[in-house]
Amino acid sequence: MKKIRLVYCYIILSLVPILLFAEVTATYLSESAITLDISPGPFTHPTVLGAKLGTFVITSTTGEIYSPSLVNIGEASDQIPLTGLMKDWADGPFELNTNDFYIISVAYPNGFGSEPVLQVLYDNLRPIISWQSNTVYANPFYVELYLVNTNSTNRNAQSGWRPASYFKLDSPFSLPVGFNPRFSVAVADSPNTNVGSYTTGSGSVKESQGSYVTTDGSSGPDNTPILDPGSYTNPDDPDTPGFYYGEVPVIESFFIDFLIPESNFELSNAYGSNRVTINEARIEVMNGTQGTNYAQQFTFSDQSPASSFQLFPSVGSGAPINFNLYLENQLIEKGTAYTWSGLQSGVLNTRNIRIGDISETEVMNKVSGTYADTITVNITNPD
Repeated sequence: MKKIRLVYCYIILSLVPILLFAEVTATYLSESAITLDISPGPFTHPTVLGAKLGTFVITSTTGEIYSPSLVNIGEASDQIPLTGLMKDWADGPFELNTNDFYIISVAYPNGFGSEPVLQVLYDNLRPIISWQSNTVYANPFYVELYLVNTNSTNRNAQSGWRPASYFKLDSPFSLPVGFNPRFSVAVADSPNTNVGSYTTGSGSVKESQGSYVTTDGSSGPDNTPILDPGSYTNPDDPDTPGFYYGEVPVIESFFIDFLIPESNFELSNAYGSNRVTINEARIEVMNGTQGTNYAQQFTFSDQSPASSFQLFPSVGSGAPINFNLYLENQLIEKGTAYTWSGLQSGVLNTRNIRIGDISETEVMNKVSGTYADTITVNITNPD
């Protein structure tokens, strides 16, 4: 009798959960040429004075952003003093004083243009929406930063102290020296994780529960400079942190160049009272006023230690040849500042640079060859 062997085959089916993690990235758009204005951006009350600093544009590959926050914000949180001309009462005089301003984040979790959520930057970290776990579905998600004279999260509220009218219009206000805040955006890895769970009190991120958002290709703490140095608008000191209140005055500037980098001429053309033109100085007045006379100061020098200008042999060594330098017909004394006045805006102001007064006898006693000199021109504004 044939036996039939039964073979049992077990197929085990297991379900492996696929976890989808949102990749969140951002771009930071810093404002340029920042000025203080009344009721900036979403702020509606005329007592509020401030300026927009920049905007985070945050995107997610899944369309969801979990419990976003601003971290490492210590250098930009709490009171930020602005110094400038202001008064203490409505009819008081404008005097140099200091007033506290605050950086407030303005987020649009329901899409740009919807009712925003405001948060004042305090301590080392601050939720963008709430300390509780929350999910933002706006994609992209816009978060603006403003510097204002209020710490109210009600965008329609009035400033509690020193309304906008107490600050002198058309004047600069300076930030603390070296003020250059950097901080980061952070998000939770789960929709059920709140801000306090994935961050620390020092403002860092517990990367087991959250992550720093890669902003402009950079990740980690303090990865985003909030102010572009080019945004400073103090016309008297444009390299120092500070903003102008009102329309920034246009300051005239001067574009100065020379027609050619170097010139060659026969020494005999500059003997005695003869003059030979070696270059042309050109000045354009930028942002000037038509009909106004402007001036610049020119100081000419060369590499020789003598009090006069001198040509030296290009090859080998030998005694120099003395010469005089002229700006048009004005004799230039080496190392002395000469004022070029009567500069006009809207035209090309030009003057010839000339050489003369070379002694023929002195040249005849020199070794034949090529002689050269490098003339340096220092240009400054008159006092």
